[in-house]
Amino acid sequence: MDHNNHMMMDTGTGMPPTAGENMSMTTMDMSGHLDHITSGDHSGTMMMMYFHFSTKVTILFKEWTIDGSVGAMLGSCIAIFFLAVFYEGLKVLRESLLRKNVVNVRYSSMPVGKQGGSDTVLTETHGHGRARILSLAHLLQSVLHVVQITISYFLMLIFMTYNVWLCIAVALGAGVGYFVFGWKKTVIVDINEHCH
Repeated sequence: MDHNNHMMMDTGTGMPPTAGENMSMTTMDMSGHLDHITSGDHSGTMMMMYFHFSTKVTILFKEWTIDGSVGAMLGSCIAIFFLAVFYEGLKVLRESLLRKNVVNVRYSSMPVGKQGGSDTVLTETHGHGRARILSLAHLLQSVLHVVQITISYFLMLIFMTYNVWLCIAVALGAGVGYFVFGWKKTVIVDINEHCH
């Protein structure tokens, strides 16, 4: 007799259970399995779907588990902070390499406003240079793109732990990274861009 048949006949009367009795037995059986799954036997913790200040969290890998130690949490926050700074720097590096190797950028200025005024606007125009699919520059861009995407997903998954300390580390790292590297990529006016 298999497990399902055993459940069907096990009502104490020898008669098949009614739909309601069968449902309650199935629910009891499922809750027993659920208790087993969520118990400490699997050394897993339930992921909280709300912001929390807990110092017990697993970050990206099973081995990167913080078990309540403030020092481990602080060290993890510092590592995540620098990962976010690196991510912002990597974005600027890729743009810089692209401008240097593929895009021909020209700048020109023109006066703006009333005649005799000293206001000028600097414009940037792009022309395609020596772009080739089989080039070292494009291969490097492709590798850096993979690294950038991987880090961005790591940062997103860290933020999705909803741990406030880790979220702050990601946000501060992104802010500091943009402050340190972002000023290099400012464009005043791009005449090819029509939505300002």
